[in-house]
Amino acid sequence: MWNLFKGNFTAQRLKTYLMVEACVFWGLILACRLLYPAQNRFSIMTHTFSFLGSFDAKHNPRFWVFFTIALVLWGILTIPVVLYLHRRIRQSSPWAVWPGTLLLLEGCLGMILVGIFPDAHGKVWGDLMHTHVHQKVALMCFVGFGLGILWHGLLVVKDQMSWIPWGGKRVFGWKRVVGPYALYLSIFSVALYFQIKWEFVYTEMKVVAKASGTSIGSHWSEALNTIYSFPLWENILIYTMYIFLAWFSVAVLDKEEYL
Repeated sequence: MWNLFKGNFTAQRLKTYLMVEACVFWGLILACRLLYPAQNRFSIMTHTFSFLGSFDAKHNPRFWVFFTIALVLWGILTIPVVLYLHRRIRQSSPWAVWPGTLLLLEGCLGMILVGIFPDAHGKVWGDLMHTHVHQKVALMCFVGFGLGILWHGLLVVKDQMSWIPWGGKRVFGWKRVVGPYALYLSIFSVALYFQIKWEFVYTEMKVVAKASGTSIGSHWSEALNTIYSFPLWENILIYTMYIFLAWFSVAVLDKEEYL
């Protein structure tokens, strides 16, 4: 068990571990979704992923705890996967692997804290609300995972390129690792495009509204139920990040273990 926590997986144990982790995590998230009060009308077009775990009356006041358990478990159970990736990528980049590993561990810690501090309006201490802490640790999680994934991607590229200093060891099969990165980068790019475009679209909407003497909703509310919806792309990015971490972990298995 200790070897597993340190990331010392064999190919079969890694695949079994990822499968069990997925069943536990997504089983709890599915329970949150199914038990979410029907009258509160959860939709990824209007509700962020974290609203599944909000104990506010307008969200999931009775079953939010399933979300907390799911996020805390995901953060904890992903640590051995991060250490496994460290062990594998270290074979190609002994020193350069550390920033990526530390960033991914930051993401794991952020994920745990996201579960502990729901996106709700209860007080943590004094005037400090859960939602205020939640926003900060959610950013910590996204930055850690996002930059960690990109850093490891650069090391994989270096591993393939013999003209880069200390590169060209070709520890990894590029045909296997290109898939998860193609998925992650394509979804991230599309999400970024629509969020940036919305800034211009909303500005134009305000100009038109002002000229016609009418009013429009807030930056957040006007985007809901459209392709520019922040909750829509946040949900999709979380699903994509989960898939990426599992897929990439299998993709960097030793060549003789991959099949």
